[in-house]
Amino acid sequence: MGWIDWPVRQISRPNRPRIFGVINLRRLLISAPVLVAVLAGVYVLMRATDATATTPKAELLETPPVAGTDTGVAKGKAARDFTATTPDGASVRLSDLRGKPVVINFWATWCTSCLAEMPELKDVQQEFGAENVHVVAVNSGESKGTAKEFLDFLDAPDFTAVFDPSLAVTDAYGVIGLSHSVFIDASGVIRATYTGQLSKELMREYIVAASAGTTTGEPPFKFRLPGSVEARTSVLLVEEVDGEAATFMSKRLRCDDSFCAAAAVDALAKQAGVLRIERDLGADPPSITVRFAPEVVTLEELARALAALIEGAEDPLYQQAVEIEGL
Repeated sequence: MGWIDWPVRQISRPNRPRIFGVINLRRLLISAPVLVAVLAGVYVLMRATDATATTPKAELLETPPVAGTDTGVAKGKAARDFTATTPDGASVRLSDLRGKPVVINFWATWCTSCLAEMPELKDVQQEFGAENVHVVAVNSGESKGTAKEFLDFLDAPDFTAVFDPSLAVTDAYGVIGLSHSVFIDASGVIRATYTGQLSKELMREYIVAASAGTTTGEPPFKFRLPGSVEARTSVLLVEEVDGEAATFMSKRLRCDDSFCAAAAVDALAKQAGVLRIERDLGADPPSITVRFAPEVVTLEELARALAALIEGAEDPLYQQAVEIEGL
């Protein structure tokens, strides 16, 4: 079986159809761009389900300053710096790519619009020339093995593909749904953002704006249904340190460019029986260690109080009910 024949295998996720056989991609790809979406849909059924535990985490970094602007993840801000790992194990730092425009494309293999969009982004990068624009393809919430299957198939050697298995970068950039693209100029300032599948016309327009260092206006209205990020969970993990202290870990405790749970932690500190709280809200995963008086408040009561506080914090990315584990 050659590269042109793509095997479709059964996957173990519930409520997915049992599919076998072989798709001849040569006949499919002859059919023009509209069938890219069909190919993308098929690939979703092939997605592996291995864990992300063995994939190196991406990390947020202090952003080198850009004169005249603050750091952030919105248009007009210096793009939040990070480092992440490529399929061959190399480390890539966003700020090291300054000097020419950068397109950050957040994607995942379950996202059909992402898989349809990426071949077109590959074409547009080739139009401008890889020497003139970087494309950083950030896989959101999957393992290296899962993402690499599609990357190998896509065959985009000019892309810089990196992994964000724990969603550290995806969350910090406030990525509500996929696909999501960020267009950055040569100095490191964000000039356009877009959630949903981009047309080639908008890709070109935003790359031109980033190349010129001009901030785009709002795109024309288009009905879009980006997929919510599947890897997001609202788990609060409780680890008892001793009878008078416990550590709580959860993505819902994060404090980054798109959200900060500090107010919820401050409210917990005022609860009866709470003596002291040590915070590490910028860690991955974010955590707090609470020292308490067990004769006043139990560990279970603290966990339920914290769960209620972070549920009420209105995080735009994590909106599910909190599941407490470890009690």
